[in-house]
This record gives sequence, structure tokens and C-alpha cells, in this order.
Amino acid sequence: MRQRRLEFERRYARPPVDIWAIVADTERGNELTEGLNAYTIEDTARPDGTVLRRGRGRLGPFDVEWEEGFGEWVEQRSFSQVRRYTKGPVDTIGMHVRLDADGGGTRVTYVFEAFWNSLLGNVIDRLGVLARVATNLIGTNDRRIAALDDPALAPVPKPHPLEAASEARLREALAVIERGPFGHGLTSRLAGYLTTAARADLKRIRPLALARAWGAPETAVVELCVAAQAAGLLEMRWAILCPRCRVGKSVVTNLYEMPRGVHCESCNIDYERDFAANVELVFQPAGWLRALPAADFCMMSPAATPHVLVQHAVAAGAALALPLVIEPGAYRLRTVEAGGESDVDHPGGAFPEVVASGGTVVAGPLAGPGTVLLRNASDRPLNLVIEERSWSKDALTGDRVIAMPVFRELCPTQVLRPGDDVVIGQVTIMFSDLEGSTALYESIGDSAAYSLIRDHFAFFATHVREHDGILVKTIGDAVMAAFAEPANAARAALAIQSRVAEFNAAHAANAITIKLGLHRGECIAVTTAGTLDYFGAAVNLAARLQGQSRGHDIVVSATLHDDPAVAAVLAGLEQQKETTRLHGLDRPVTFHRLGVGRNRPATGVES
Repeated sequence: MRQRRLEFERRYARPPVDIWAIVADTERGNELTEGLNAYTIEDTARPDGTVLRRGRGRLGPFDVEWEEGFGEWVEQRSFSQVRRYTKGPVDTIGMHVRLDADGGGTRVTYVFEAFWNSLLGNVIDRLGVLARVATNLIGTNDRRIAALDDPALAPVPKPHPLEAASEARLREALAVIERGPFGHGLTSRLAGYLTTAARADLKRIRPLALARAWGAPETAVVELCVAAQAAGLLEMRWAILCPRCRVGKSVVTNLYEMPRGVHCESCNIDYERDFAANVELVFQPAGWLRALPAADFCMMSPAATPHVLVQHAVAAGAALALPLVIEPGAYRLRTVEAGGESDVDHPGGAFPEVVASGGTVVAGPLAGPGTVLLRNASDRPLNLVIEERSWSKDALTGDRVIAMPVFRELCPTQVLRPGDDVVIGQVTIMFSDLEGSTALYESIGDSAAYSLIRDHFAFFATHVREHDGILVKTIGDAVMAAFAEPANAARAALAIQSRVAEFNAAHAANAITIKLGLHRGECIAVTTAGTLDYFGAAVNLAARLQGQSRGHDIVVSATLHDDPAVAAVLAGLEQQKETTRLHGLDRPVTFHRLGVGRNRPATGVES
């Protein structure tokens, strides 16, 4: 067996946290590196619960196939990946990277290894293929790291020029978006992104991550992406994220097609959808604009699973100590292989040992300071994992997006199939009613009263929309609205009550008095009459609270009132805490009455 081992060292002025974000993002690095090709991946579940990962691609002029493990890494410290070839001129290729703090900077050590036992392997070696790939990859990382200080130095993907017809179609679609309310002056930026960004960025466009990268408001970028989908620039994808690898599985284009549960081939587990946690809306460029091949540039990039701090193989009956300080937080201990898991709420300091035994993974005694100890007490090798339990903040979850006005307006065909209902973790419901509406019809006549109430609906809808809420439905002269963000619901309620005097002034003597009730809680989303609607105890409570309103005031549940963001909006307003029994509820309900007053402007109202 012949062997070639190459070692390179780099020193950078930036700390390990910055360098890790670059070198661990192997998918993007591989795409930007000359001489590296995309490849296809196949996962096959084995009878023992493990997963066999196969890759197929090209190495120089040769077709190659290989089996690949799941990779090993310690966040901001090291990562390693090895391919064992079943077809091609070499037997094994491995890459190992270590980061060491070096004063205020970082020293990075790269080790590349190849093993072969064939004449073609000798040819590959004499041609210097491994050395060329290694130096190209390190050079790409050098430029990406330099770009942290000077973006002009960043390596760029190969250009994707558009044909004249596609260029004209793109300009026309952008003009349509910009003329509407959802362009926010970002259309030219979106066009540049779609035509020049790396494939790794475009195969799963996450609007919240894009907003952070652009320094733009989240709502603006979400609205831009939905509008671009409606204009034919983007395609919508609903993905059900695996709770282990966090990769989207069972990707569908419409809520109508979404299953309740799916299977992750990579992790070999079944799991259920959860609109508040693991149902994510992402986008891709439309095929006519930028076709994205199914092939990938990396099977298991550490950057693709940033919630995983440690993933490392441990031999049967062995223990492995790794240097790492784990910050306080909520973590999960598990194996890559299907099996048991346990949760740890870590207060800081020494972290407990991770102990795998008999199909279980448990927290053992505290390890030494600054050390993670992985102990495999089972009779087979295992890959042990320490990961954060929280879901990505960059995920645009289903419960959030279906409560956004842009989604209701531009995606009317995105509905659940009949009989399908979805639990929405937290949504803020607002109910309104008009005081004395029956007498109003009698006093001014049906036609005038109907016209007044119709204008009231428009007034109400305007303030709901301006505060990123949706008008769910009207019931007689009552209105139901929903908000993904509770503070926006509070702002909308204050805007409505503080400006109803202006509405009344524009309608002569036909004044209206609005009653409002708000509550936040878990709901059920279903499709009724061709549109998404909300039902459940939280909806019923919001309706009951509206019944406690005396007009000109706002009745807010204690749950909503105590939300920190809502409390900040309501600070300084006249408030009264009350408790009463409501029809249909077994226990007394506590709520807060906000006395906005008949003509008093509401403090801190944003429109």
C-alpha cells in the first residue's frame, strides 16, 4: 500500500471563531475551489440501524465511488473527513484540520492523506493531483478569510450569464415587484444574488438569514421573497426538518401536499411535523433563471449543522477526551446512529461525561474543566454527539409565515388539504365587535349602516396590515385577526382605538365604538372556505375577552400582557387588572383592561 501525506500550516490574525466559520464550511469552499467537482449521494439504512453513505463523482478524469463516514469535529477546534473508495485509482483519501489559538489569532494545520495500491494511483500521485487539490482548497480558504476584512478579495463562483430573453423576463418581474408594496428597494440586490451567488447559498434560500446578511428588516426580506415567488423568480419549498441532522426532508411545493410525518434516510428515524419548530419555508431560483443540479459539493459539512458542537467516533469500550469549553445552555446527548438520547441543561463550568451503553446515551459524572469526555460502554463503535437543543433562529417556520399578510395575499392557493389540521404553537388572536350595531341599523337604515360597517372593516384591515397582521375573517360586524408577533398585535390594537375618533370625524354623526380583545396561545389551523383559519381554546378566549370590552378600551389576557415585548408597548398606559368567570370556561380568567379613552392618542403607537 502506497501513501502520500501532505501537511500545511497557516496563521491568521483573526480568532478561531472567525476562522472556523470559513474552514468548516466545506460545501461552499469546495464549490469555489478549482478542480473539485460536485457529486451525488445515496444513503442506505442497514439492519442494525446505522446508515451507509455512498458518493459517486469524478476524481480528475476518473469516475469514482466511495463510502463515507459522518465526519468528526469539535467546534472551533478540529474536523476530519475520510473517504474509502470502492471504485477509482485510490483506496482512501482523508482531510484533517486543526485550529489552535495563536495569541489573538489562529494557527490552522491541514493534513491531507491518500492511500493506494494500483498503477493508476501511482500516476495520480506523480501528477501531483492531491497536492494541487490541497493547495487550491487552502488558497480558496485564504481568500475567503481575507474577504472578512476586504470583501473585494472574496473568491466568486463561475458566472451564470442569462440569455437575452431570460434577462428581459428578469427585468420585467423585478419591475412588477418594485411597483408593489413588497419590493422595499431590495429588488436589484435580489437580482444580483440570484445570478451570482454560490449554489450552496441558492439551493435553500432562507429569508431570515438573508436579511441578517443584508442588514435588512426580516419582514421586508420575507415579503420580497414571497413576492418574487408570485412573480415567477423564486420557487417555494416547504421542508420538514429532521430533529437530528436539521436537514429538510419530504420537501413539497404546497401545504396541500405536506405529510404529517416523514423518514430521514440519513439518520434512519421517523418523526412528526411541527409547524412551530421544524416546518420551514425556503426558496430556490426558478429553473428558467438559475437551474440548480441535484449534485452536492460536500456530504457532511460541519457548517451545515451548526447546532452540533461535537461529533466524534469512539471505539467500543473506549473513552475519548476532547478539549472544549461548553457555554451554558440546553443540550442533547445522542449518537449519530439511531438510538437513545438525553437532554442536559448546562449551567456552565464542567460538562458531564457523555456515556453510551446498551442503546442509551446518558449524562455521566462531570468531566474535567475545559474537557468533553465521550465514553462508549457498548460493544460496537459509535459516533457520539453533543448538540444544542434550540432550533435555528434563521428558520422561517410555518406558523410564522402563514400569519403574515404577504402570504395570505400572494399565496391564495397555499392551503391545507381538507381534513388536515395543523397545531400552531403560538399566535396572537384579536377579536373586535361594534357596540350597539343592531341599534345602528335601526337608527340610520340598512344601506347607510352597511356602508359604515364596510368602511369600518377597511379601517380595521388597514391597521392590522400596517402592523404585519392578517384579517382572518369577518363575522357580521365583528372581525378576527391574527399576528405572528404579539407586540405587533398590541400596537395594532392601540392604533385602532386611538384613531377611531378620526374615523368617526370622517363619518359625520354616525360614530362607532369598537370593542377589542386579545390573547396569545396555541391554535389549530385548518382550511375553511378555501382559506386558512384558526380554531381552538386560544381563539375562544380571545373572543370571550372581546366580550368583556366596554368600548374604546382594549382587553388583553394576562398571558399576552406579560410577554416582555408586549409589556414594553403597553408601558405608561392606563391599565386595570381584573379577574372574572367567562362563559364556557371552568376557571376564572385574569385579564388587563387598557383604558385608551374616547379621544386619547395611544402612547408609542407605530404605524
